[in-house]
Amino acid sequence: MSVRVSFRRISPFAGFIAAMSAIVLLASPVTAQSAGSVAGTVASPANTPVVGAFVSIDSAPPQAQTDASGRFRIDGIPSGSHVVSIRRSGYTDAVSSIVVSSDTVTRIDIVLSEKVATLSKVTVIGTKSDLAETRERLNQIPGSVAMVDGPQIRATRQANLKDVLQFVPGVYIQPRFGAADESQISIRGSGLRDNFHARGVNLLVNGMPYRNADGFTDFESLELLTTEAIEVYKGGNALRYGGSTLGGAINLDTKTGYSASPTSLFGQGGSFGFYKTQLEAGDSRGAADYYASYARTSVDGYRQWSAQQRDRVNLHGGYQFSSNTDARVFYFFAHVKEELPGALTRAQFESDPRAADAGNVTNRWGRDYDLHHIGLQLRTQLSPSQRLEISPYMQYRDIDHPIFEVISQISHDYGAEVRYENTAGLGALANRLTIGVQPAYESLLNHQYVNNQGEHGALTKNQHDRAKTLALYVEDVLAVTPHLSAVLGARAERASRETKDFFLSNGDQSDKRVYSPVSPKAGLLWTFDSGAQLFANASRSYEPPLLLELNSLTVPGYIPLDGQSAWQYEIGARGRKIGLSWDLAAYDVELRNEILNINVQPFPGAPFTVPTYRNAPKTRHSGLEVGLSYQLPGAVFVRGDVADHISIRTSYTLARYTYVEDPNYKGNDIPGAPQQVMATEIKYAHPSGFSVAPSIEWIPQSYFLDSQNTVSNDGWTNISLRAEWATAYGVNLFAAGQNLGNRRFSQSVQADNAAGKWFEPADGRAFYAGLRWAH
Repeated sequence: MSVRVSFRRISPFAGFIAAMSAIVLLASPVTAQSAGSVAGTVASPANTPVVGAFVSIDSAPPQAQTDASGRFRIDGIPSGSHVVSIRRSGYTDAVSSIVVSSDTVTRIDIVLSEKVATLSKVTVIGTKSDLAETRERLNQIPGSVAMVDGPQIRATRQANLKDVLQFVPGVYIQPRFGAADESQISIRGSGLRDNFHARGVNLLVNGMPYRNADGFTDFESLELLTTEAIEVYKGGNALRYGGSTLGGAINLDTKTGYSASPTSLFGQGGSFGFYKTQLEAGDSRGAADYYASYARTSVDGYRQWSAQQRDRVNLHGGYQFSSNTDARVFYFFAHVKEELPGALTRAQFESDPRAADAGNVTNRWGRDYDLHHIGLQLRTQLSPSQRLEISPYMQYRDIDHPIFEVISQISHDYGAEVRYENTAGLGALANRLTIGVQPAYESLLNHQYVNNQGEHGALTKNQHDRAKTLALYVEDVLAVTPHLSAVLGARAERASRETKDFFLSNGDQSDKRVYSPVSPKAGLLWTFDSGAQLFANASRSYEPPLLLELNSLTVPGYIPLDGQSAWQYEIGARGRKIGLSWDLAAYDVELRNEILNINVQPFPGAPFTVPTYRNAPKTRHSGLEVGLSYQLPGAVFVRGDVADHISIRTSYTLARYTYVEDPNYKGNDIPGAPQQVMATEIKYAHPSGFSVAPSIEWIPQSYFLDSQNTVSNDGWTNISLRAEWATAYGVNLFAAGQNLGNRRFSQSVQADNAAGKWFEPADGRAFYAGLRWAH
């Protein structure tokens, strides 16, 4: 294979990195990944050029914009089948399937129609068109949302949610045990009461809740290697998915037979005994498709007593019964084993960050469980403007969890969503009406035992806990003008928590609470001819307490804890122009009865704490979120139609969480999260398939760990580097280093810990390498 290299105007930073990559060219002159181009025109029904239309390939952000003649061209598209999407204000979006061949230009000419309110035929679940439709829906939300697509996900370690969501502003995720997936997570200050697992954010898989019906959830069953895209809905922008949570929702869209390779192998290994492997297969045959994956993750851990292991199975099957009806069933299983090293005091952290809490080792603190989750999605087109989706699911978990006592639980969760959409216009105005119903039920057999070095001792709790939720949501999007859309919506919910106690020697904990909130939402979205947008919204959220927050070993019945309510006000802008993309948002959240954690010692001098909770009368969360990405113009090396380039992306969050009214802490900061978070990556990609991306995470100042604001965690700088090489033989090689400065810092923390154990140390300097092969 000959190599044609031409020289163009060089960008400011390209020369140095491009010179380094020349070594790769000399060593392997035929390793270019096969790629082609797409070029064409976009016209109106009158056959006049449509100027400024955005052109996207698959579910990626817009990659080109039509010029004054309505023409466009996109280079560097991998060979194979793709979906081209065309979007222009005032016209109906156009989607077309193409096949790209190596070193050729595929032509496509599109005629857009004037915008009419129609859903056309059903979009098959799990296809590239389905993801493109999801991205377009996100673009119609008058608030801060984000989508992380497949290439962005696969350009990370894929070990935990921080790996894949680090560059979404406003989303703060810090793993508690290095490469493990258990993390401290907060969106706009949600879950600051959370010293373990996740609260205040709804986690979903394929739009179905991965959580208990009361809202409690964790991370350990989620396999990022099977994830094709991730949607983030911040705060009240998750009316459908997260209307009952302050933080909103994170939805993982998994691979299907339409998006997966027929056969793929993945293997990765690195420091502290980390390895991650996967075998997957998927394909479509006629109206049917299938996908199957087995993955294992294992890590010995940077710290003592922090070994983790995950075995996960994902199975999917879909069938298109007709052009109007499509169904999909999916199942995932997780076998989880983990050791919990606990948090350290400042003296312990500074003297030996790799140590575990001695009591955790002696009593073998850990968390082991099996989880089964099965869901069904049925989508049918009732008419050109009406669509109905029905999605029932079931989840089973059997957990053994030795901590201060041994928690032994079996939970069954059942739920569904029925969603109706109608895009019939209101007179001459385009309109989209969505109505949904979401019932959910949880049955939890809850036992606790004395911890005898990790084994079950005497029984200390025997309860049957139940949570029920019935939610109804309505949202209407009206195109008031070709540029202005108005959004009105509301979510009404009835949620109950009930406990029946069968172990009465320490008092009767039986109790029941019912919550009936209504959460309205209103927003405005202005779309310029260029596609750039301005938005503003106001929304309410209401978060009932979890069962574990209401339960207590020290008082009869539930503790006096009210639901947490909040009003969020948000303004922002997003858009893309000449290689620059921006996503800006400013918000203010006024909370009443925010649920906050109090980690108390159960007896004087206890070496551990147990959680209990309280309401803060009035608190405020406010902040600014900035997401930017830019591809520098110019190139040095060109191979066929593929040129090298440098891209930069950065995420910046400025936030303040304060007690406005509180009997003890008025005017203080709410502890647990930093006020400023910044992450930046510079990536150089060479047409040979080689890329290198240094990145930095920067927490510029310390932040408080207690509500008294007397204990703080220092800020830190974390420098990383990742290099990849996509060969011509379907093999991708990659290597990465993290915490290259070998800095000592605590990236996750325990807030308001009465035993003074605040710090959960980050891993020291670590290296990883691996490969991905697809056939």
